[in-house]
Amino acid sequence: MEELKYITIFGFFHSLTYLVFSLGFSLVFGVARLPNLSYGALYVFTGYVTYTLLSQMGLDVILAIAASILLTAAISLLIGEFAIKPAIKFPVSVFITTMAVAYIFEEYFRIQMGLRPVTLPLYPGTTVLIDVPVSNHWFLVGIISSIMILALLLFLFKTNTGRAVRAVAENWEESMRLGINPLRVLRTTFIISGVYAALTGILLTPLKALTPSGGWTPLFTAFAVVVMGGIGNVLGTVAASFIYGFTEQLIIYTLGGGIARVVPLILIVLVLIIRPHGLFGRGE
Repeated sequence: MEELKYITIFGFFHSLTYLVFSLGFSLVFGVARLPNLSYGALYVFTGYVTYTLLSQMGLDVILAIAASILLTAAISLLIGEFAIKPAIKFPVSVFITTMAVAYIFEEYFRIQMGLRPVTLPLYPGTTVLIDVPVSNHWFLVGIISSIMILALLLFLFKTNTGRAVRAVAENWEESMRLGINPLRVLRTTFIISGVYAALTGILLTPLKALTPSGGWTPLFTAFAVVVMGGIGNVLGTVAASFIYGFTEQLIIYTLGGGIARVVPLILIVLVLIIRPHGLFGRGE
């Protein structure tokens, strides 16, 4: 019963963070039909930039966060413009260029920051929830993540630009017949995905120490979630994030953290055997 409390609480919080990070990855993946393998580097980039602005430049917290988010969104747009769009019809080229960008960032982080893990300030205090002590920072993560999820859903389903994103994700050719410019929509998704990677990095760096190679694990998690849910399907990404989060915490509290590292592989294989296009995906 005690383990069930921890699994329920931390499964929920982790699922929210996986969902927020995966939504940004899913947007570009769904519209471009290609994964941006440099997406995890944006997560790390934001953490390091925020850390530098706070600890070395003494900037106000709000200003540091705002500057980091804007800079990451701009970097995401540049990656999209120069590493993804020119090769969008050549999937292998996109894989190679975005992976190369990720390693370039990683080497730059290693040179500039070294291998010593860094963290951001943790929101103070602890709250006991059903007899389980939970850092107040997790509640902050949960609140902001929920707002981010709601904001993106409202954008996608209630605005003309959001409807255009969904149309392009559904079918490029049909969206063009409707007068939609897919490349302009893709540019919008680059910016949004950068913002979501940035916010996730800021929220989680206080809880999980940052290293130059720290972007690969969240990237692989996002990849697993998006593939399981169905590429480009927002509701599928929501469902897959919670399946992933609760399954991971169940394994951690019963079998250990080492085995939990293979959760993405196991879930991808199981889901794709049963549903080749993901839980909510549809065949071409």
